[in-house]
Amino acid sequence: MSNIAKYCDGNFTDTTPDLTVSSGFYIGLGIIGNLIALILLVKQSTFHKWKVFYRLVLTLVCVDFAGIVIFGVIGVIESPYSGLNWIDEGPLCKTESVLIVFISLTNILIVTSIAIERFLALWHPYSYSSIKGHPLIMLSPLVILISTVVLATLSLTIGHFEKIYPCNFCFIDIYSSRFMNYVFAFIYVIIGLILATVSIVMNILVAIALSRGQRGYSRQRESRIYISSDRRDYCGMLFQIVAILGILAVCWMPLMINMLLTMVASDTSEEDMKDSFLFFRLARWALVADPWVYVLLRREIIVNVCFFFKRQERPRMTSSGDIAERKSLVTAPDRDHNRTSYGTI
Repeated sequence: MSNIAKYCDGNFTDTTPDLTVSSGFYIGLGIIGNLIALILLVKQSTFHKWKVFYRLVLTLVCVDFAGIVIFGVIGVIESPYSGLNWIDEGPLCKTESVLIVFISLTNILIVTSIAIERFLALWHPYSYSSIKGHPLIMLSPLVILISTVVLATLSLTIGHFEKIYPCNFCFIDIYSSRFMNYVFAFIYVIIGLILATVSIVMNILVAIALSRGQRGYSRQRESRIYISSDRRDYCGMLFQIVAILGILAVCWMPLMINMLLTMVASDTSEEDMKDSFLFFRLARWALVADPWVYVLLRREIIVNVCFFFKRQERPRMTSSGDIAERKSLVTAPDRDHNRTSYGTI
């Protein structure tokens, strides 16, 4: 029996409630953010025509939304109020562990794919223009989903599941003293570290290309053109890259490194378990942050929202004033669509 199993059996015979205000805020914010992002992507499909960038973002939003809803339901089921007595290696424990593996790997794999797509668009525009319409590239979201499903179901054969501190949710075992019990956890961590590292490197290279005014391929026009010289547009792009790097640095990298250190450690104390739980809590916020970073906080969206509310405040604006304001608020981002290869919504 692992340390965490002994700890849960000895100290947590009654699971502490997980239905807190913070959990409700997390679920509510995640559902609202992902739902709004999904609506915006669908409504603007006539503009982006579901090119690979937007297919990847759509898949990311759908997976994040499903993850928040599923884990919210599981949190209710596992709470003391449900009256269910769930145990290690039981159906609920296995299901939750497999879902966490699937959603987390899908999330980070899509984020890495988006970073690679942007890197190719800026640094290798001719190669990008020749492969962007390839059927395999267009079906990359489906390929990602199939790959992560295979990896997640692999945990059922070579994985071992345990309750994780504070003993109210399950995940693949990282505390066992037997190597065979956490061989899948090693696979999971190595894949996660590689993907997170690649994504960080690709986003840094994209930031370098933007800062240098690198010539890139535009998704809107079949030609090589300069990235927008508009400083506001550049700052918006740079903000998005910094936010993506922040999610990777705060949510994913600490979790993967902590899991790896826990598995190679000779012993695990209660403080180590609490630290691991903190990293798990940080990682789940990636599901909430993604739609805001990739869709909702884009400069074009914010400008259009501001224009909408300003128009509501001044319904009697003259037609000439309305036209002038549209040119200053809306047309400028539209021109930026045609000058940047960064992928705008």
